Amino acid sequence: MQLWVIHIKKINMKYIIFFLLLPVFANAQSSLLKYEWRKISGPANYTIASPYAAHTAVSNLESGIYQFELTVTNSNNISARDTMKVTVQAAANKLQS
Repeated sequence: MQLWVIHIKKINMKYIIFFLLLPVFANAQSSLLKYEWRKISGPANYTIASPYAAHTAVSNLESGIYQFELTVTNSNNISARDTMKVTVQAAANKLQS
């Protein structure tokens, strides 16, 4: 089950990746959810803005392939997780004439 959607914005000449949680895991009997975003592979350089929030942003990425995981746990200690792959490529240099 896909738990997230990715939104990319350009802010101050940098691209910021926002991971947004889709509301598919909650149910009427377990309204208290815990979230954990973590990097499971990829280059060492990254920042997860809010690793324990339903919505977060990842920045300071360098060229490479990252894998991020979101784990959602309800009040009954039932968890679901999903992994996403993010490929960051260096911007191509443009020659000016």
